[in-house]
Amino acid sequence: MKRLINLPIIVGIILFASCERKITDLEFEKNVMTEIFPSLIDSTCLDLRLYTNFPPEYGKAIYDKTGHYIGVDSTKATKEQKQKLLEWKINTEKIKNDTSKIIIAFDPKLKNNSQDLKEDFEKHFKNSKIFTPKEKIESEYLFEFKDIRLNNKFVLKNISEFPKERDAIWNTKYNFVFSGVVSFSRIQFDKNKQFGILDGGFVCGGLCGQGFRIYIKKVNNKWIIDQVEGTWIA
Repeated sequence: MKRLINLPIIVGIILFASCERKITDLEFEKNVMTEIFPSLIDSTCLDLRLYTNFPPEYGKAIYDKTGHYIGVDSTKATKEQKQKLLEWKINTEKIKNDTSKIIIAFDPKLKNNSQDLKEDFEKHFKNSKIFTPKEKIESEYLFEFKDIRLNNKFVLKNISEFPKERDAIWNTKYNFVFSGVVSFSRIQFDKNKQFGILDGGFVCGGLCGQGFRIYIKKVNNKWIIDQVEGTWIA
């Protein structure tokens, strides 16, 4: 009699376990991307107003006898330079304290990485290898990002909402603070799905931007960014 009573429970456990195993690699990847996404944005996006807000020249340049640049003697700063530095500091603080939302264009189409990351992956995560599925998988997918809550004052808009003509996205005047375009590749995992690697990029103009190689790992059942490495800069 006890066996009959316990049978539905056993069947339920088996069915539940079966459902757990049925999650596809793509669904798993989407879940990880959703979990790690706020941290990815924090680690790659910039406030363009601060990124391009370079300090003014301050002091007199010093050269050796051969004409090679050594450094700057700040004690010889002119009155005009001191005033410009003061204005720069005030403007920098004004930007930092500005509570306006910073708009970032995002391309939700995540594609397979065009580069082979196997060597970097195995160098970073010792005794682990990238898993390559035997069956054919989708090379790209659309990532649903609009309902993901970010940690900071960045707000993402689909890149399709911006001008498509060459350089028009940078030359258009917006009624909001526009900072740049962010994009990511798909994630590649190890066989046990404990480690992952992907690329990211933040472009803020025709000759302005940075590229990133991002290593992620699972710690206490949560995905976190382990390290971000720069791959290019413009």
